[in-house]
Amino acid sequence: MRRIRNLSFDEVIEYNLREGGTEFTIFEDTQAARVFKARELVGGCLSSLPTPSNIVELGCSAGDILGIFSTLHNCLGYDVTPGAVKAARERYPKLIVIETAVENVEPHECDVLILCEFLEHIVDPIGLVEAWLPLAKTVVIGHPLVADGDDPEPGHLWGYEPEDFDAWFPMGGHVLDEAYSFEMGYQMVIGRGHRAT
Repeated sequence: MRRIRNLSFDEVIEYNLREGGTEFTIFEDTQAARVFKARELVGGCLSSLPTPSNIVELGCSAGDILGIFSTLHNCLGYDVTPGAVKAARERYPKLIVIETAVENVEPHECDVLILCEFLEHIVDPIGLVEAWLPLAKTVVIGHPLVADGDDPEPGHLWGYEPEDFDAWFPMGGHVLDEAYSFEMGYQMVIGRGHRAT
């Protein structure tokens, strides 16, 4: 992994609260392939778990991935952007969304943990993964592969190689079950795993 932007925690929060915290994207509209693949992978995790299961998404934005599962499962999302939190609550009334920086959340147990288009945005992704993954039975992780630093998104702090993606899962005692890579104007990788230990 390579640090591509040297922003502090406060600068990251400031970026996410630009335009008064109203700037966010409905990714189901703009990145449908990524969102649908993530939902498919969450569904794969749920296939071996009881209903209802406890699903947590860090950096859930407007609930594009997590929201559709909230009719049958206990779904909890965290996001720091007020506009995204408001949109998630309106779009998915049964989804519980807490407006906070995920770094302020005490890691807790869950059946499914979703970390999609998130790990490139935070100051200490390794610390967060090491704290959360051991508490999750299954996990869905996705992020761009732009370790060369050629990343047009000003909110991305980290560039990752394929081996960085593979390394997340063992940090929590997980085994990678399936993964996919596809083009989105940059290379995207996403996969799911289960805790083996």
